[in-house]
Amino acid sequence: MSLTFSKTSPEDTMSSHGKSFYFASRFFSKNTMHKVATLYSFCRYIDDCADELSPSISNEEILKIKRLIQYPENHSELSLSIENIKNWGVQERNLLELIDGALFDVHGGKIETEEELHLYCYLVAGVVGLMMCPLIGVRDQKASIHAVYLGMAMQLTNICRDVLEDSLNGRCYLPESELRVHKVNIKSLENTNSSANELRLIVLKYLDKADQYYRIGYEGLSYIPFRPRLAILVAGEVYRHIGVKIKHQRFRFLKERTYLNTFEKILVVLKTSVFLFKPSFWSIKNKRNKQNDSLKFISLLNRFNT
Repeated sequence: MSLTFSKTSPEDTMSSHGKSFYFASRFFSKNTMHKVATLYSFCRYIDDCADELSPSISNEEILKIKRLIQYPENHSELSLSIENIKNWGVQERNLLELIDGALFDVHGGKIETEEELHLYCYLVAGVVGLMMCPLIGVRDQKASIHAVYLGMAMQLTNICRDVLEDSLNGRCYLPESELRVHKVNIKSLENTNSSANELRLIVLKYLDKADQYYRIGYEGLSYIPFRPRLAILVAGEVYRHIGVKIKHQRFRFLKERTYLNTFEKILVVLKTSVFLFKPSFWSIKNKRNKQNDSLKFISLLNRFNT
């Protein structure tokens, strides 16, 4: 069995499967929203191929997508979407890095250390931040590192939110070295709470790490044109507040998935108004050593590919 790339509109796909993103995307213009939704649908399809098929078929389907990225055809909806995404300015190398992240999942890759977690977050989410840049009108390359950090922040939030769901599917994205130190058996979360306190400490650590990354991401907001700047800020804050809710609910993340309802999302939008009074929203105030940041990710990628 294989999956068929959705023939529904990208906007409908995003509204059905990415409610937080869709909520924030309403701040985009219609044209920008279509581009972002097209990228979302493509990323969603890759995720579905990795998650919903047997490993052998998943591997085959994702390699087919990789070939389409490198050698485009003209007779499929998927190929047309890939060509549109590339024509809008997305770099082929970033699409291929996303494929590398999906193949890591398909091949049952294990995350042993915090450094490997950072690499994984880069491959599956940091590169999405990079791909978003041309779609929302970002032209300055200095914005790239901020886009990477914002994508990674959102992925860390995802990982912390989905600990139970992932464990039920035989997956874990928290570093195994830390789980061993805290004597957490991720495979038995649904059966016992004996490790709940220790697991919560690890989750809190990475939610705090995510908060650091959100701040770095927000330092680059002023590189984005004003209207999409609001959309990206709202998307980031909606995700960040999922982490805030996990912290406040203590152990509920081990019983059910944490999400924000519509009222909570509206409150987040109201709270984001304070960013209008922050210098970083309008101009680059904090100068990071972007060269060192970029070299760090290049080093990680080289290690991944050896």
